Amino acid sequence: MAEKATLSKGTWKHSRRIAWRKVGDEAIILDVETAVYFSLSGAGLRMWELLGEGRAAAEIAGVLAEEFDADEDELAEDCAELAAKLQKERLIERA
Repeated sequence: MAEKATLSKGTWKHSRRIAWRKVGDEAIILDVETAVYFSLSGAGLRMWELLGEGRAAAEIAGVLAEEFDADEDELAEDCAELAAKLQKERLIERA
């Protein structure tokens, strides 16, 4: 739980070790150091785009709630979980 609280503060950006492209409704993300690829779609894709814009983590759930007409509190939890996974895989880093 402490990790989630940390992720909700500050801004994040895509890691320098990745390359990515949007293909249709999906983000294809390649870790160029390990050659492992990941994909995101739906709200995960949109979160990825917002992170790349340098949006503050605290505002991302609000943007997604408005765009997807969803509950902001639930999205905040989902965003924190996804951000923790992205951070663990070293796909995002502090801005």
